[in-house]
Amino acid sequence: MLRIRNIFLIYIVFMPAVALSQPISLAEVILETFANSPGLPISQLGKDFAKADQMRIEGMLDPNVSARIGYSDEKVPTTSPFAANKTQFGQLTGAITKPLQDGSSLTGSLNYNRTRLGYPSSVPSTFQSTVNPIYQNQIDLTYRYPLLRGHGNPAYHEQMSASKQDEKAANWRVEMLKEQLAEQATQLYFQLAADDLSLTLAKDAVQRAEKLLRYQKMREQFGLIERADRLQAEALLATRRMEQSLAESRSRQGRTNLNRLMLRNPGAPLEPDLNMGLFSTDTTDVEPLDRLLADAEKVRPEFRALEATLAASSDRLTAARDQHETQIDLVGQVGSRALDSAAGRALGQGFTLNDRFASLSIELSDTITGNTTRASIKQAELSRQQAMLEQLQLRESVKSRLANAVTTLNSSHTIVAAANRRAKAETNKFNAEMTRYRNGRSDTATIIQFEGELRNAELQAAIQQVSLRLATHQLALARGTLLPALYSSEIKQGSANP
Repeated sequence: MLRIRNIFLIYIVFMPAVALSQPISLAEVILETFANSPGLPISQLGKDFAKADQMRIEGMLDPNVSARIGYSDEKVPTTSPFAANKTQFGQLTGAITKPLQDGSSLTGSLNYNRTRLGYPSSVPSTFQSTVNPIYQNQIDLTYRYPLLRGHGNPAYHEQMSASKQDEKAANWRVEMLKEQLAEQATQLYFQLAADDLSLTLAKDAVQRAEKLLRYQKMREQFGLIERADRLQAEALLATRRMEQSLAESRSRQGRTNLNRLMLRNPGAPLEPDLNMGLFSTDTTDVEPLDRLLADAEKVRPEFRALEATLAASSDRLTAARDQHETQIDLVGQVGSRALDSAAGRALGQGFTLNDRFASLSIELSDTITGNTTRASIKQAELSRQQAMLEQLQLRESVKSRLANAVTTLNSSHTIVAAANRRAKAETNKFNAEMTRYRNGRSDTATIIQFEGELRNAELQAAIQQVSLRLATHQLALARGTLLPALYSSEIKQGSANP
């Protein structure tokens, strides 16, 4: 009889009623939270911003095209009676510049114009220009190579590298948010399981108090006890009912919190299914703290995000230092020159090197004091220093969290063992009292009391099992293994249900 009662108790604790609630595993809670969380799409926009920034940086190598067409008519007084006093000038210019990845640039330009001179009527035709109008064509190819500032094009390469690191950091920040949501879901999930067990305990206590009150009323009718004894039983029942109401309130609130985390209806029925956990609580061996910390530094998204941020700040520091250098460019130019009275011939001669221009020069430019670039360098250095300090701060924070999680887990194993020993002791006590009751050496009130203490011990042992499961998952969260285990279980479920 006692064995059947214990099996039934374990059933009502760990196997939720299908008609009243919906069994759900922790993995299902976390995945549904990910699917419905409004914060994740917002966090994922960070990746889109980084990609847009990469598109902007890639635009630094886009060709630049310019063109101009114009006409002017100028009439001025002259000091010579034979000079032209009027000039009509039409011009067509164009240029295309292609920046190259090594920091150099290549520019091709075209300058085609028409000039017509006008003379006063007093100037004889023999003194006027024999070629009028005149057409000129000029084609140039210019190569500019930076020797100091811009050498290797760090403005492009370092900024592109920094932007890619920003994208990595944005990806890891999404994982950070998932980890935070998983932590909330884990806490609420096991809290609801503990609240439901507490409610079961409260209901059992109410039933025991009701039995005791009925027994006392019967004894009062036969004059075996005083009215004060019955009033004590009524007060005990009132107290147990109040405790049941508090337990029901906590259970409803916990169910509401968990439902709303998944964006469900607050009153949607659900029940934690503790038989489907991500981690086993059987093992009691916990790895050393340094090993746990090393694992966390490899997989925790906070560390990976800071690594990407630190790399991005180093890239930006390199680009800022390059902008502070003196600009020294080697400039080579080669071009053709054409001059003719016919528009077509002038245009065609521009594509030959009969008349040409070639030059080689070095250009130097710099900004006195360079406060702007110094400030950019200082800001980049501060960003890098901030990322390094945040790494140290995060390392100590995670180390403290791991230490607390390990301590809690070890304590939970000890408490569970003690709770199981207590449940065994209460079982032995109840069995012994039942033997005395059958022999007429005990009373019903004592049996009810001992049975209640036995149930209380068994339910407390079950609650400590929940606390042990929570501690196991909290250590996994601190170590960074919960999300990989979750994704692994999701893949397995997907392969099992094609």
